[in-house]
Amino acid sequence: MKDFKRCFVLFSFYDRTGIENYLEKQAENGWMLDRITALGWQFKRIEPKKIHFSVVYFAKASAFDPEPSEAQLTFQDFCEHTGWHLAASNAQMQIFYNEDEQPTPIETDALLEVEAIHTSVKKSLLPSYYLFVGCGILQALLFFWRFSLDPISVLASNNNLFTGICWILMLTIPFAGIISYFSWYRRANLAAKRDGSFVATKGHPRSKCVILVFLILMFVFLLLSFADSRTSLIAVLAIAVVLGLSAVILGISKWMKRMKLSAKINRNITFVLSLVVPFVFSITLIFFVIATVLSSPSAKVPVDTYEFKGQTFEVYGDTLPLTIEDLIETEYDEYSYEMHTQNKSIFLEEDAATQRPRWDALTQPRLDYSITRIKAPFLYNLCKKALLNDFAHNYGRPVPEVSGWEKHISIDTAPWGANEAYQLMLADEMQMRFLLCYDDCIVEIDFKQDWQLTTEQMKTVAEKLGK
Repeated sequence: MKDFKRCFVLFSFYDRTGIENYLEKQAENGWMLDRITALGWQFKRIEPKKIHFSVVYFAKASAFDPEPSEAQLTFQDFCEHTGWHLAASNAQMQIFYNEDEQPTPIETDALLEVEAIHTSVKKSLLPSYYLFVGCGILQALLFFWRFSLDPISVLASNNNLFTGICWILMLTIPFAGIISYFSWYRRANLAAKRDGSFVATKGHPRSKCVILVFLILMFVFLLLSFADSRTSLIAVLAIAVVLGLSAVILGISKWMKRMKLSAKINRNITFVLSLVVPFVFSITLIFFVIATVLSSPSAKVPVDTYEFKGQTFEVYGDTLPLTIEDLIETEYDEYSYEMHTQNKSIFLEEDAATQRPRWDALTQPRLDYSITRIKAPFLYNLCKKALLNDFAHNYGRPVPEVSGWEKHISIDTAPWGANEAYQLMLADEMQMRFLLCYDDCIVEIDFKQDWQLTTEQMKTVAEKLGK
């Protein structure tokens, strides 16, 4: 039977009521709070009994203090004489316990207690909340900015979705915490001034637990969605290194406390390390990923190579859903067939295919097309609009851009077997690029400008790509 256990609690720093109730239940189950660390709250086994707890906030204390100040020790001695014994402390938060049936409260003035909590929260909790909110707002704005520019690339990438949702959720926690705290403080301050009563705190630990579990499940899903095991390994290693670096920084701060360095020196060094170390790690990780990608052999294996003007070009033999041979008869047999998944998520999947002749045979037909498969029907119109807005993405735009230079012209859908069909027009000249909207996919296909499409060829495109 273990004599110690460690719990990861999600109470807000100011949630005096929630913490006291939690510790009393633990004592009734035979566990007494022993100490509070960065790795959780440690409990030691005791005889189950009813014990009263009191969470008091000593605003002058700091998490970086090498040892309790004289005033803090005097306060703890006073509590000891009145039957309240120190169980553990965490910066300004001091937790006392009392085994008497009807103990005299440590704090008897509700207004002073509310102000002590408020001063402590302003010193420790709110700065970190404001920092997280600022970072969260910045990242959320960047996410929505990218989404406004290219919603398909965001929606088709589990990585982008995971990152965006994580930042939004991380923004929700401190933002909700700030609103919840000031709502309590306003009510508590009014009640203390009105009749001297103390308004119970509420830190919403269950909501935080739900968000944390959701983030963990999303991260696991993200790892499983990576087709490349190296990417999953890099992600896991990155998380492990971040946790390791955090532990190192906390260890250095703890070492400085043991060396009796002042709280100011400890705080400044810890703050600098918290900024510099993550920055250096991020840069190192970026270069590592780039080096890994560049040095790793491609997953695709060419079936042949050829030389042209001193350069070596690769030829691929992927199986394409639609080929030039399906559309016309040709005796040319030196095409390169390449099919690759650009992005894939729970919402969308983007596939692209190219069939290209050798560089010394550019008079031969060439075929390029992409297929956007829409797994979530409610995103269909959004994807269609995004594709139409970027219909001419491979064509040079005039600078300055001329109004009406690019248009998408609605054409007859019957030959294509599509629900909607569009053809690109640039400067009043029709191009051989088409956007075809089917039930659950949108096809963008590009032919050579001199290609004369027949009704039979349009039907073949529908049969091969529109399913």
